[in-house]
Parts: sequence; structure tokens; C-alpha cells
Amino acid sequence: MMNTPWMDDAVIYQIYLRVYGEEKGKFGTFTDVQEDLPRLRDLGINTIWLMPFFPVGQIRRKGEAGSPYAIRDFKAIAPEYVDCSKKQRDDEAKVNELGRKQFKNLVKKAHELKMRVLIDFVGDHTAVDNVLLDPANPPEKGGYHPEWFLWPYGTRRQILLGDYPLAPADDWTDTAELNYGIPVAGKPHGDQLWYHDDGDRQAMWEYMIGVLEYWVREFDVDGYRCDFAHWVPLEFWKTAISRVKALKPDVAFVAEAYERTAELVQAGFDGIYAFELYNQLKTLHHEVRNGDPYYEVPYIRNKIEWENSHYPAGYRMMRYTENHDEIRATVMYGGIERSQAAFLLALTLPGMPMIYAGQEWGETVRPPLFEGNFEEMTFKPLNRQGNSALEAWYQHVLAIRRDKTALRKGAIHFVNTSSGRVVAFLRQTEKQIMLILVNFNGDAAGEEVHIELPQAILDACAQEGGQLDDVLGKGLRIHVGSHGVRQEVQLHLAPWQSLILELRKPTHPEQAKTVSGKEKKNGKKR
Repeated sequence: MMNTPWMDDAVIYQIYLRVYGEEKGKFGTFTDVQEDLPRLRDLGINTIWLMPFFPVGQIRRKGEAGSPYAIRDFKAIAPEYVDCSKKQRDDEAKVNELGRKQFKNLVKKAHELKMRVLIDFVGDHTAVDNVLLDPANPPEKGGYHPEWFLWPYGTRRQILLGDYPLAPADDWTDTAELNYGIPVAGKPHGDQLWYHDDGDRQAMWEYMIGVLEYWVREFDVDGYRCDFAHWVPLEFWKTAISRVKALKPDVAFVAEAYERTAELVQAGFDGIYAFELYNQLKTLHHEVRNGDPYYEVPYIRNKIEWENSHYPAGYRMMRYTENHDEIRATVMYGGIERSQAAFLLALTLPGMPMIYAGQEWGETVRPPLFEGNFEEMTFKPLNRQGNSALEAWYQHVLAIRRDKTALRKGAIHFVNTSSGRVVAFLRQTEKQIMLILVNFNGDAAGEEVHIELPQAILDACAQEGGQLDDVLGKGLRIHVGSHGVRQEVQLHLAPWQSLILELRKPTHPEQAKTVSGKEKKNGKKR
């Protein structure tokens, strides 16, 4: 983790190429992404994550297009993501070479714009007809290795004879489970992962590590989002991450994982999915939408404090309010304002914020991984003429995070409030203090909240006083006295309103709206 300090500043943008083009009925291409990089940079994005762009299997394919996570060849580029003519696309060798060139140009352009590129690594499984299961696959493409897969007992291990490897899950029928040779607790078939000959295991590991090295060495990618990382042995990750970082020290590994998360960080991962917080936000908004009076806002604090106790020092969480596996945030949370409150919380907590392409326009349609998935039958291009005001808001809040060191690298300290519907916390460095409040009350009347200013703020203002200014642009200012005594502040927050308050040296109070605090001394108002 020490080799990836750039991730402290990372703002990740997830791209699903199938819906990233401008033309209906045509998948997006590397060229489409490259042309969009300046807009993304201006939005506040500095890291893009490309979902799988590799060829998809044919056997047991789901839908006409197939799932992008049923990969036939880890080292190839699917022709549908290459900007070319139909004639060029029919020439496999030419389109592959053109795809390599366009992907290299995309990565190069991103680096010129001081942006980084992550790609997907699907290490747990392949397509049923992966090239490694083809007897005609040449050695330079990995050769023929049915022994690297997990098979049902008693089969002949030949697809041509009607046998198929086991799938990692019952409904993943288009995939074949890789055998890493080490049992994985809690994984289906996990106790069957072993080899008679350890040389086979070593060869399989060498191939998969070679895949990771390939995209770094040949295309200079900056890291990997690792699909279902908890189903791959920790021992493999330790070896693989060490090998790839020897090739490029600042390459990043982010784990999509729902089990053994702390162990994966210890194994070398630079980031981990913040799925616990996502699930908490999902539960909270479900309760809000159903009128449940017992919100789970206090549990948000519990989740972050759990993270601090669960993970080793230096951990990073990738925080999101939607992704390709989840309902769009605008739909999940029941509207734009509600989704903004959730994202602002994710943005200001420690970790790396992630935006799923289209989120900035308020997209409501969750693109399918294959036709019929999520009840969506077609791949509809993103509505780039969507909510421009929302896009401007994302640009504004991302700029605040970029400009405020405390929001990217500061310690977090939660602040007690009088309301169970408001989350309040400090982000603090030696030189900067930010106070964040997020209101999850959507009632028309808003929320009255009392907060006692934390000692860190009083100490910083002890000499000459200070003021808390809202950098979101609402013109709110709270004056802090220099007397060092307890000070309580009463605020009225509009429905779903958030505040990002920065502690500053005092200026003339008439320059902004003032909220007078109620000072306390010895526990009594005065």
C-alpha cells in the first residue's frame, strides 16, 4: 500500500463500454472513452475503471452479447470495442492489432491528462469455452490446460465430449471455475481446490500472474479492480501483487470482496469495496421511503468505526452509491436530492469515491450485463443530455474534495448531535479542520439540530477566535469565540441538506449570514 499514495486523491469513474457510445445499437469504443477524457477531467475524475473488454465465450452464453465477466481470452480485445469499419472487424488479426493500438492511445492520453486507468481482472472464473480449454490453443496463448479448472467427479474433462467444468455458483452457468490448488473457506466447491501435482498449480499461477503482468507491461495500465477477490486464495494474491508491483511499483489493486476483507488488505490490496456502508445507506433509504420512524443513521457511524477497528493501518475503502451490480442511485434512494445526500457522505468520508458512468446525469436505467439481465432487454446509450444541473453539482463537490486536504487525508472524528437523522463528523489535519453534516430527514419541515462544537475547533480558535464557513456555497457562517468555553450551535437543515464547514480565521461577520451559537460553560447556558 505504501507504493500507491496517489490513491489517497483518487476519484474513480466506472465505465461500461457497451453503453458508453453515442449511437443506439452500437457499443462504445476505446475512442469514445478517449474523446471523453477531457470532460471527465473537468468533472473532477482522475482515475477511470474500464469494465471487461475481452472476448466473451460462446458456449452457454447469456443473451446475444453474453456477460462481459464470462471471458474467453484474458489477453485479447473484443472487436466490438474497437473503432473500425465492418470490413476491418471481419479481419480478426487486423481488428485485434487496431484494438491494441487504440487501447494504448487511450492509456497514453489519460496519462497526458494526469489521469490513471484501472481495468478488470476476473481471477475466479472464465468462460466455459475459454481458450485454455481448447485443444487447438497454441502455447503462445497459454496452451491447453483442462487441469487448471474444477470438474465434476467422474467426467472426461473434455468440452467436445459434452463435459463442462463446474461453475462457481449455480446461476453462473456461462462460467468455468479456475482451480488455484488451495482450499478457500466459504466458497462453493472450496474443499475441492487441490492438485495431485503441485507443478500444475504453479503453472496455473504463473499463467494468471502473467495476465496481470501483460496489461501493465504492454499497455502501462495503472491497476486492477479484482472481481470477487475473496474467492481467490490469499496466497495467490500475495505472490501476484508482489510480482506486478516489482514491474510497476505504483500499480494499484482494488478488491471487490465481501468476505476476508481485512485479510485481503493484509495480502497487499490497496483498496477494498465499502460494501458495508453501501448496504447501510440502502437500508436507511428503504426505511425513509417507507416512513419507518427508526432511521439507521447512527449505524453509519458504527460502520466507519468498525472499519477503523477491522482493517490494518493505511486501509482505503472505495465508496460508491451505485455500480453495475446495483440499482441506479436516483432510483435506489428515491430522487436526485436523496442520492446527493448519500453521495456527499461517501465523498467526505475517508476513502476513494467512485462514480458509475451516467450517475452524474441522474441516469435511472441500470444497464444489463446481458440482454434480459435486470429486466433490461437492450443496451441503451447513456443519456448525455440528462441533468446538467446535477452534473454541475458533482463537479462542484468533487472540486471541494480536491481542494481540501482534510477531506482526502484527514483523520475522522464523529460529532454528537441532538438528531438521530443527521450524521456529523470532523475531518482534520494539522493545518485544516472541516465539519461535515448530512441530513437524512426528507420531511418538508427539515431538521432542527443542536451540536456542541468539538474540542478540536475550540482549541484551534483559542487565541483569536474563528469561523466555520460552508464551502458548498450557501453563505452560512458560524462564529467561534476565543474564550475556549463550550459552545453549542443550533442549525435548521432543509430536507436532505448537507453542510461542509471549513474552520477559518475570523473576518468581518457582516460578509455572510451568521448563525449565533449558544455558549455553554459548566454545563449551563449563558
